[in-house]
Amino acid sequence: MPQARVPLSSAAWQEDAKWPVFSLKGMLWKAKGFVRPLRDFALRLTGCLPTNILRVTCYRAIFGMKLGKGAKIEAGCLILGGPRRITIGEGSVINRGVVLDGRFPLTIGANVSVSFQSVILTLEHDLQAADFRAVGAPVAIADRVFIGARAIVLPGVSIGEGAAVAAGAVVTRDVEPYAIVSGVPAKPTGTRPRNLTYMTGF
Repeated sequence: MPQARVPLSSAAWQEDAKWPVFSLKGMLWKAKGFVRPLRDFALRLTGCLPTNILRVTCYRAIFGMKLGKGAKIEAGCLILGGPRRITIGEGSVINRGVVLDGRFPLTIGANVSVSFQSVILTLEHDLQAADFRAVGAPVAIADRVFIGARAIVLPGVSIGEGAAVAAGAVVTRDVEPYAIVSGVPAKPTGTRPRNLTYMTGF
């Protein structure tokens, strides 16, 4: 089962917002309002750099993203929230136009292929809440998973080793290892062999 969503804004976080502007905490709080847009702008610029080496170097050195050897993030990807909460394993390939949401922890294993314009979310709105609050949960994608073009993975989902998500699928529940899922919402439609040995990014 997917992990339970928790509110993005904790009570402590809300209390910080009430500190007077002239206090140290208040000044730091107000500074965040300027820093975040600059960080988001810098992330977008990084996504436009012409080579994977430049992009990966910037994501690691400037934004603290954890990227394994041979990992690739193609141009035009959108990184949301905190890049430091995103981990991508060795040899994994994130193709053009993919959205990676780092507002809660996002872990992608080794030799994973994420196809064009897929979206992996760790945060969403609670449609049953009167205040429409944002809630989220970590997402974990195991080794040698394939995610097809324009697929969507929702918060709290775990995708098991070697599983495949068909193009356009919306994953709302955990996916068993080596299962193939498709549709909206995604349901099992087949299985993959268990002796996968391929390496994607090297």
